[in-house]
Amino acid sequence: MSWPHGSGFALLLLLQVPALSGCGYSLGYDDFGPPGRTVAVQVVDNRSFRQRVEIDLTRQILQELTIHGDLRPADRAHADTVLEVELVDVTGRTLVGSGQGYPVREGALDFVCEVRLLDGATGHVLREAEIRDRAEFRGPVDETEATAYAEASYDLARKIVLALEADF
Repeated sequence: MSWPHGSGFALLLLLQVPALSGCGYSLGYDDFGPPGRTVAVQVVDNRSFRQRVEIDLTRQILQELTIHGDLRPADRAHADTVLEVELVDVTGRTLVGSGQGYPVREGALDFVCEVRLLDGATGHVLREAEIRDRAEFRGPVDETEATAYAEASYDLARKIVLALEADF
């Protein structure tokens, strides 16, 4: 039996059959994006004496990546890069002392983070930086240390994500 348009026609027809059958096969397509475009975010390592700050900061980094980042979050097994953040220090400061029922009328929290972006395959450091932030609170206007932590988590996460795009 002879194909009407030669053997090239038969090969083309055979390649199109799986596509028409809807079987879900693909030819080499990888949904993890181009190299260097995915990042595994590790839970923030907290070396400060303030407890549980790392949980909100990790959550905020993931959220900021999806909103402002050029990198897409991925699991560690498929990520091109790995983001490591260490919360080195959180220092509380009294700006205005107590009075009229408030233990601290105005205060501030200073945060220091060390940030590293690693190659996912080799573990080599691609970029690193120290990122700082300060969040202030005022008791008379119902701001507390807790609202300052929330503000700092948001600000630090945004600075970290923006720094990833700007090569630190």
